Amino acid sequence: MQLSVCVVTDLSDWPLTRRSDAVLVADQVEEGWARQISLPPPSPFRKIHGAGCSCCSREGLSVTMAQLFQDRVLGVGYPFSTVVLLVKVDERPEVLGMLEQDVLVRARYRLQD
Repeated sequence: MQLSVCVVTDLSDWPLTRRSDAVLVADQVEEGWARQISLPPPSPFRKIHGAGCSCCSREGLSVTMAQLFQDRVLGVGYPFSTVVLLVKVDERPEVLGMLEQDVLVRARYRLQD
């Protein structure tokens, strides 16, 4: 099973009818989503402990995506088929790169335009 993930800079393409089957990952409150979560702040230790350190090697978004997938498989919360990541325009390339480079994210999600 693969879930869809969309990285957007604007929510205008997500009418209320589509939101009920999607999880929104954003720092602003919006209505009508199956679930809404915020990303955790970056770890203050990120990239200072060295390669392989569990708190430095995974991005907060990777951990969040893993938890969402596990919740979906286990039936925790409302069912959903899509994760919508709301990011700033200048953050989009970095977020897309991280999603494409994370092996577990690629195995569990397919990027949608």
